[in-house]
Parts: sequence; structure tokens; C-alpha cells
Amino acid sequence: MVTEKHFWKCSYFWIKYFNFELVHHDENNQEVWLAHKKKSELVIFNYNIKSAQEIRFTKDKIKEHKQDVSEFLTFEPKKVTFYFITEHNFTDEHLNESGKTNYNIKILRNEQSLERIMPNLFIKTIFKQDNKKHTLSYFKKRVLNTNPIEKHMLKFAPITYSLVIINIIVWLSMILFFNHFTQLSLLDAGGLVHFNVIHGEWYRLVTSIFLHYNFEHILMNMLSLFIFGKIVESIVGHWRMLVIYLFAGIFANFASLSFSITTVSAGASGAIFGLIGALFAFMFISKSFNKKLIGQLLIVLVILIVISLFMSNINVYAHIGGLIGGFLICLLGHYFVSDKNKFWIVVVLLLVLFVAAQIRIFTIKEDNIYNTIITNEMTQGNYKEAQSMVKHTIKKNYADDETYYLNGLITTTLNSRAEGMADWERGLRYYPNSGILNYELAIANRALDDKSKARKYAKKALKADPHNHDYLNLTKELKD
Repeated sequence: MVTEKHFWKCSYFWIKYFNFELVHHDENNQEVWLAHKKKSELVIFNYNIKSAQEIRFTKDKIKEHKQDVSEFLTFEPKKVTFYFITEHNFTDEHLNESGKTNYNIKILRNEQSLERIMPNLFIKTIFKQDNKKHTLSYFKKRVLNTNPIEKHMLKFAPITYSLVIINIIVWLSMILFFNHFTQLSLLDAGGLVHFNVIHGEWYRLVTSIFLHYNFEHILMNMLSLFIFGKIVESIVGHWRMLVIYLFAGIFANFASLSFSITTVSAGASGAIFGLIGALFAFMFISKSFNKKLIGQLLIVLVILIVISLFMSNINVYAHIGGLIGGFLICLLGHYFVSDKNKFWIVVVLLLVLFVAAQIRIFTIKEDNIYNTIITNEMTQGNYKEAQSMVKHTIKKNYADDETYYLNGLITTTLNSRAEGMADWERGLRYYPNSGILNYELAIANRALDDKSKARKYAKKALKADPHNHDYLNLTKELKD
């Protein structure tokens, strides 16, 4: 037996899971029109039809006013499917028609026939479960809802859900393997760092999008992703949303690399700001500036910005880059279909920004992030952790003369000056022309009253950097 609840429930499922839009309903709320513009398809749900004659009349009404229907929908439907949900028994007639427009008639008198129209087992299972979970008013209210944000939030968004789940799994895995988050653990897990990227670790442009610092960081980003991801996925479809998300995230990371060289960047916020940029692009393209929608988006955007001011490790460059990237990739996709001249303008603009970013990234002064992390630990008095990080840096072949200099300072503090000097001498085997290592050994030998060795090291230090005042003063002092 079918009821009015089944009528609204089916309409709800077509909107939520199949991406149809409500375009019309009659005054008595017994007929609902749902349209899918990309598929050029119209679905009509009708409740409580009483005879085959009424079915013929309903179909013929659509056929005879085909031009008016097309103008109303803003597209010509290639397929019109009628679902007549009825309790009445009458002789069924074969009323399907094929042609330029296909007309399909389905009469549904029981729950089994309703389940058969579901396209797969997943939807069929959810359809059965929802029958007990929700009321008639629940389905009806959501079908007739006209709020632009709520309409998009209603839609099923598998890509958004998957991205949220992946981010949470990665974050929980980080907790399992690292126990607590440090810059080094994020760096090893794939965080974005200027130093590593210019040394060939380009994978960090993607992996960093799925890493987060702490619970507050991932909570904020996943809430934002859930909201904006669902809206964008509802508008452009599943795979296009994923392309926008990843493109904006990578674009955001290029912006970050262009200006930030001393920090480990991580988080989905750049990609999320790309989704926000995409929403503004949709409004720009459609020339449909819904004041209510813009107002709601701006409120959410302001809230995100205000909250981010109270959070550490916020990368403003990535946010701006993501916003621009999301906006431009949407323009690119739209103009590829509608205006080839504007398409090439956007392509050139993207290429200019990309080349400018590469020039900036590879010409900006390189900073060894590992040395920065080691120095920060030393400043906080965590010499054991700093020593462990030095070993880690050497093992990864990212050590330089400054690393060995810092290693000597750590060893001197934890053990003895003699062992610290041994570390500096070890560093000189790899970097014989290092100013800082030669200078430290000159200072150490002067303290041991070995002026001959001190002068030798001071001379090498000055040769490495003739304009360094410390090197000049030490050389002059040893001569005197």
C-alpha cells in the first residue's frame, strides 16, 4: 500500500541522491515536477491518480504544451518520466513513447514497486530505512524548501564525505604514529616546506592538504569543508568538485611557497577557500547575484576569518591563493564551453601566475627548515630533542654546515667541549670552506690557548666570508 508519504519521499530521494531540482508543484501538492538540466530530463511525480484516462490526459498535456514546458524549464527535455503513485486499481495501458522526447510511464501501487525504481542496492537500502526514520512532514518540508543554502545542503555529496573521512583517518593515524604533533612530525608526514619542495619533493603540494596540526585545526576545516564542499558538489557535480578542490589546494600551496620559507604548512584551508572562490565564480558566471545567498556566504566567510585570527599556524597566503585558484579554475571550465577567447585569456593568466610563482619559489633565499626546527628546540631548552632532530636531518641527507654547527653546540652543552669540537671537525670534512664551522673551531682553540690552530681556522673563516665583522675582529685579535 502506498501513501502520500511515499509520494514526498520519492520526490525527496530524487532531489537528494539524483541531483534533481524542484521546478513546479500544483496548488494541491499532488503533482511535483523535478528537472535535471544537464541530463535534459524531467521527472513528474503524481499522487492519487484514479484511472488510465487521467494518466493519458496528464501525458498528453505535457506533449501538447512541449514548447511552453521547454521555455519554463529553460531546456528541451529529452526524457520525461511520469511516476504515478496510486492506491486505485484500473487497467494499465502501455503508454510509453519513443522519439525526439521519450515518455516513460510507471504506475506504483505498493512498496515493492517503489523499491524497484531505485537504481542500485545502496539507494534501495536507504529508501527502506528512511521509511521508519522520518515522517511525511519531514520529506515534504525538504522537497518544498526554497532556501538556496539549505537546498544545496540537502544533496548527497559522496566526494565531500570521502574527503572529510580521509582527512580524519590521516589525522587519527598521525596521533597513533607520532603521539603528539611537532613541526618535524608534520614535515616527515608530508607537510609543505619550501626547502623540501625545491629539493624535488613535489608530492608535498598534495599530501600537505590532508594534514592538520591539532584537533581545533581539523575540526574547523572539516566543518568548513562539509558546508562549502556540499554546496559546490551540488552545483557542479561530484568529480568537478574534486578537481576544483585539488586544483585550488595546489594553487594555494604555490602561493604559500612563494612567500613562506621558514614554516611547515599543512591543512585543507587553502582548498576550502578555493571552494568559496568557486561559489563567487558561479555567481559571476550566471549573473545571478542572489542577495540572500551572498549574505549567507559572506557571514560564514567572516566567521571563518575571525576564528582563524585566534588560531596558530594560519597561512594567509594559502587562503588568498586558494580563493583565486578556485575562482579561476571555474572560469576556465565555463569559458572552455561558452567562449574560447575568454578561455585563452584565463589560460594565459594562470600560466603567468604559475611562472611568476616558480620564479619566486626558486629565486627566494633558501632556508633549511630542519635547522630552524633544531634551533627552536634549543631555544626552548629541549637539547635531547634537538640532538635527535640533528641525527634525523643527517640521515635524510638534508644536513649542511649549519646543522653540524648546531650539533656541536648541542654536544658541548650535553657532554663536553672536546666532543663538540669533534662534531665541528666532522662537519668540516663535508664542508671545508664553511665560515661558521671554521670560526667556531677558531674560538674553541683560542680558549684552549692553541693560537696556531685558532689562526688557521680564523683565516679560513675570513676567506669564506671576507665581510663578516666577527671573522674580521677574531683574525685581527689573533694577529695582535
